[in-house]
Amino acid sequence: MSDELPTSYNLLCSACLTPCAGADAHVLPSWNPQLEQVVTAYRCEKCWLSSLEAFQGTLTTGGPEIRGSFCDFLERHRFRQDAARLRLAPPEEQLAVFLQLLAALRSGRLILDP
Repeated sequence: MSDELPTSYNLLCSACLTPCAGADAHVLPSWNPQLEQVVTAYRCEKCWLSSLEAFQGTLTTGGPEIRGSFCDFLERHRFRQDAARLRLAPPEEQLAVFLQLLAALRSGRLILDP
């Protein structure tokens, strides 16, 4: 079975529930308080920046459980070695790298696959 996505697919924005073409959707980390974990969220063009900002706020004010769960998220998105290194890093270093990753998502330098 291939991990490749079909050339054309749709995703549902998990914020406003608007369908959008997969190519136009943004794949982001999001804190789910009910599950108490960072999950993969799909956002449309109008929701993605505010969702990313909300996650950044949660990440910067949250505790080690959020940072650990963000490492789990990174592992699921093929950043296994980075996640393993970050788990061992001091909290200040973890946060600095996490913020760099979020900045890369914001600028488009990093794009996560669904």
